[in-house]
Formats: sequence, structure tokens, C-alpha cells
Amino acid sequence: MKIWKVLGLTAVAAASLYALTACATKPDPMDDKATASITSYNHTPDYIHQFYVNGTWGGNSFAYGGGGSFVCCLVYPKTWRPGLTAKVKWTTSSSDPNAEGDAAKEHWHEAIIPIERYVEEADTLNVHFLPEGKVRLIISNKGPGQRSYPGPSYPVKPADFHFAPSRRAAREAEERVRAQAEGRAQAEAEMRALKGASVPQARSTPPSQQGSILPPPPVAPKDEK
Repeated sequence: MKIWKVLGLTAVAAASLYALTACATKPDPMDDKATASITSYNHTPDYIHQFYVNGTWGGNSFAYGGGGSFVCCLVYPKTWRPGLTAKVKWTTSSSDPNAEGDAAKEHWHEAIIPIERYVEEADTLNVHFLPEGKVRLIISNKGPGQRSYPGPSYPVKPADFHFAPSRRAAREAEERVRAQAEGRAQAEAEMRALKGASVPQARSTPPSQQGSILPPPPVAPKDEK
């Protein structure tokens, strides 16, 4: 009986040791992975309301602008390989604040984009939105305008790219001014009403007492001697 107990304890100890060894040698899924913050550059006249890279939200981007803001994070392989891609989804509409109809609506776009070759891991994924629905994905520690950056230059706004002031914003501003004026007028009227109610009324003399002469006080009788 003692022998069986010893054998049983030995088997349990061996199983525990095997489990600990297996946990200790289990590979870390991030061993061959790196992370990069996401920033975008919009080379188009459209406004990009939002975009996603492999499901990670990247923010928005104004026409002919970008950079300066970063969103965390995209996970990618430390070593580049041919055929490495990412799914990019984004929505666009006209940048004209007075656009109407279909131009003012958001339109979704989706594409599988190759991640361009990189020789070492870097901390930034630069997303370039180009005309005709094209996109470039560049993982680099550099950005547009820096020497040896493999992507496009910083977006340049055309000289004739401008719009009339927003009619909607002008209407909203007028409505705010009108509402403020009406509020002030109402407040002033209420203040005048309160002041009028707080002034005491002068006491008036009854008509029966106006212009009447009061009789002299009675004279006390003198004591008789």
C-alpha cells in the first residue's frame, strides 16, 4: 500500500513539473510582433470623417492636411515579408461646408492595401490617402519632408482650393444673437417689474380730513374756592 502511495505522489509531482515546464516554454505571441502609432495624410480635396486600419480607429483627416496627431496602435510583424497587407476602411464627403445632396453625405470605402517594405521595426504607420481612392501604408520612424522618407511629400493645398463661408454656420450665429437679444430684453422687463413692485406707495389723506379745522382741546374747569 505504501508503495502505491509513493508511486502516486511521484506521478502527481511529475505531471506538475511537466505543466510548469510547458508554461515556462510557451512562446510569447508578441515575440515577433511590434506596435506602431497611426497617423494620416490626406492628399485629396475630400474630408475624411474616420478611417480604420485592420479594425483600429485612426481618427479623421482634413483635405490637404494631416500628421501631428497619433492614435495607438497597429500590431505588425517585426520582419517584413512579401504579401503583407492591411485592410483600410474610410469615409469621405465634400469639404465644402455648403455642399448639398449626395456630395454632403458620407461614403464608405474599403481596400486591401500592401504594407510597403521596411528594413527595421518603427514606431509610426503613415497612412497616405491619395486621389482616385489610392492608399499607401508606410511604417517608418520618419515622416513627409524628412530626408530618406520613402513616401509622398506633405500634402499641398492648391491655391484655388477655398469655399464660401458656411451658410449654416451663419444662420446658427444669427439665431444665437437673436436669442441672446430676446433673453436680455426679457430680463430687463422682469427687472423693471420687480423694481416697480418694490417702491412703497405714499399714504393719502382721506377726503373727509382734507381742509377741515380740528376743534380746540377741551378746557379743564377751575377749582372753586
